[in-house]
Amino acid sequence: MPRDDLTVEEATAIAEHARSGSLPLDDPEVRKVVDQANRTLVRAQMWGEDRSPKLRRRRRFVAFAALAMVLVWVVGLLGPLLLRLGV
Repeated sequence: MPRDDLTVEEATAIAEHARSGSLPLDDPEVRKVVDQANRTLVRAQMWGEDRSPKLRRRRRFVAFAALAMVLVWVVGLLGPLLLRLGV
């Protein structure tokens, strides 16, 4: 089953059925679906339900920009030192 297959509503229903005991948690396939539902709910609680591609692209851009800034800073610190040592 793919990772992003469940919606928040489906995950909520599955988690409620698992808590009430109406799902056989002995079955490994059922257990996988219940675990996936719980992961979906935790992610929705932490990051919000809206997982739009635009928001994902913006977060990715911010992460890469921060990484580039740190790399430039490290090169700015170590560059003159390496030039002075003659490496």
